[in-house]
Amino acid sequence: METSRCVCRITTRAAQLVRGTTAPHRHVCTLGRRLVSPCVVSSCGSRVSPSHLRLLHVTAPTRGWMEARSKDADKKEKELIVHQETIFDEAAKKAQNKESFKAAIAKYLRVQGIYRRGHVEFIYAALNKMSIFGVQKELSVYKALIDLFPKEKMVPQNVWQVEMMHYPKQQQCCIDILEKMEFNGVVPDDEMGRQLVGVFGDKAHAFRKYRRMMYWMPKFKYANPYYVPRDVPSDPIELAIMALKRMAVDLENDIIIHKSKEYDTAVDRTFIASAQSPDQQALIAGHPADSPVYVEGGFKVWLREVCLTYFVLRSEVTQTFTTFHENKDKEEEETDSYLNWSIFADDTEKPAPMVKVPTSHEQEDGTILATCITGTASKDSVTTWVKLLEDTNPRLSKLPVVFLLKTEEAAIQTWTEPGDKNTHMSHGLK
Repeated sequence: METSRCVCRITTRAAQLVRGTTAPHRHVCTLGRRLVSPCVVSSCGSRVSPSHLRLLHVTAPTRGWMEARSKDADKKEKELIVHQETIFDEAAKKAQNKESFKAAIAKYLRVQGIYRRGHVEFIYAALNKMSIFGVQKELSVYKALIDLFPKEKMVPQNVWQVEMMHYPKQQQCCIDILEKMEFNGVVPDDEMGRQLVGVFGDKAHAFRKYRRMMYWMPKFKYANPYYVPRDVPSDPIELAIMALKRMAVDLENDIIIHKSKEYDTAVDRTFIASAQSPDQQALIAGHPADSPVYVEGGFKVWLREVCLTYFVLRSEVTQTFTTFHENKDKEEEETDSYLNWSIFADDTEKPAPMVKVPTSHEQEDGTILATCITGTASKDSVTTWVKLLEDTNPRLSKLPVVFLLKTEEAAIQTWTEPGDKNTHMSHGLK
């Protein structure tokens, strides 16, 4: 019994030295093995071997009754978060904007005052409600949440407290705030750094996360040459035009907005945004009559948090593309042979053959002839788009068109219009 009391006193004293406070016995299990010296003399003068101390951390029977957190601690924490969410639910009934969100934070400060009880649970509740109020991209809101932490009380005082993550619950909460900022593309500023130094110090794990964000996020913010504005428009037609402009590699690409009601046989009443350049029209005009063209989709394109579905009209690889690259490969082989030049070799220069350069729409997996985005992304709207393309591309009405659409239906369907000799097929793929 005397040995067990000595061990308890020693480990409690080690906890006090590491935390810098008077730690109760229930926090003993949070210490690591490296904090205990190989041979320790207790306050009663007896020596305790390291094996006794290791038993406190390793064996399963002792781990249960020395656990600092209760078994239902996670459940109680979730209940507290749900309880704190009622403040935001009341604010959402008035208005769902930034002013209402900050009013909920101000209400919490008025109730709790200087003690800030339950501030961690309140912050997690605020993070859960951000998307409802539409403030997930507002830097000032994240600063207001960080300002809820008590000042200068959680700053580590020594290297042990730094590495053992002093006040881990609060630091992890702050790291979750920074991760939500990173996910939404919100770049922190110097003022937030000063806030974190006042709360956790400049050596804490939360401040390390802030420094990494300050290094990498400004580098990647404008790295995309096809920059998308922070606030994308809500109009689906404007979104479709923006997406087609980003996907178009031809500067002469012309985007036309059609209404499906312009075509009498259309079932869906929606818009059709069609993109096509003069080079693509020339490719359709010179397309062989016995070679089909394909309508493929829908493919996904993202503009921030908005996902759009687009379709393409393409053909097989053209002879121009194949001839150009075959000739290019031969030129590269001849260039390599010049490295093995000899004075006895024939130095007569052979003129390179004249080969037509393919357009930017002719790729190794096919030739893109047109692109579109429709409001419903249905087979009927895509079929209407193809018929509308025939107004500017008369050659298309004489070509067989094969539909390869990713729809819920998996059966092959055929349709033929009166006076049309070509059978148009629609093949749905799950």
